[in-house]
Amino acid sequence: MFVADAHCDTLYSIAIQHGDPAACAVTPERLAQGGVGVQTFAMFAGGQDAVKRAHQNALDMLAARDSLGVPLYLDALPDTPPETPHGVLSIEGGEILEGSLERLNEFDEAARIRMIALTWNFENQIGFPAKGGSAKGLKPFGIRLLGEMDRRGILPDCSHLNEAGFWDVVEHAALPPIASHSNLKKLCGHSRNLTDEQVKAVIARGGFIGINFYSCFLRDEGAATLEDVFRHIDGIAQLGGIDVLGFGSDFDGIDAWPEGLGDPTGFPALLALLEKHGYGRADIEKIAGLNLWNLLKRAERIRTA
Repeated sequence: MFVADAHCDTLYSIAIQHGDPAACAVTPERLAQGGVGVQTFAMFAGGQDAVKRAHQNALDMLAARDSLGVPLYLDALPDTPPETPHGVLSIEGGEILEGSLERLNEFDEAARIRMIALTWNFENQIGFPAKGGSAKGLKPFGIRLLGEMDRRGILPDCSHLNEAGFWDVVEHAALPPIASHSNLKKLCGHSRNLTDEQVKAVIARGGFIGINFYSCFLRDEGAATLEDVFRHIDGIAQLGGIDVLGFGSDFDGIDAWPEGLGDPTGFPALLALLEKHGYGRADIEKIAGLNLWNLLKRAERIRTA
């Protein structure tokens, strides 16, 4: 079964933290074992101490992309999902763009960016993060950026964005909002998880929500299990979200995960759990990867229209 993952930090681990590619959670071999056909590799801006280097960090990650060991789609996607592991690139933390549409052009021309997480955990030129509780919306550059992202078919990722910024994306972006690696707030109160109202807005716009495997996004206390992952999937499905659900593992960016789900080889067990709970094959295929794939293809059509 085709699996797609909307977020991992493997490229940052290799290029900026100088990790051994073979020691990462995401490797070509593990992707193949897990059935992953498309893995989204984030170019992560880094923490607050790295803000001044965010743009250079992104350039360094671009230069290191061959170290991932999987071919990247740097042009149009094929007509059908791949049967072997491939990658696409995203940006996590809009400070990489340094408040400049020219920077966006630079990265999109070099690497065909598929989505941009507008903020990470700190305020930037675009807006404000969920962490910290700001009630302010997107800044003027953020609104301008959405227009250019629409033109290029780049999805606006709200996973780290505050709620006021999220609603600005809903109002101003032609492309639907996505949350590449966030869960359901009523099941776990983390500031980065989504309210029912946000989930319904993503559903109404035909966006995407990638379930995050980080334990502190899955439950408020204690060690998370595969059943906790299922609770968040099922909770969003019960809100009508079967067509926007998928995975945003956060592999290589987390230090606590459900047993057996610390790398891509755990995907088959998670899919088997969905079947055990009564989900049919067609819906499992959507959640596993087709929802993300179809949205990426839809964004491409907007870009090329």
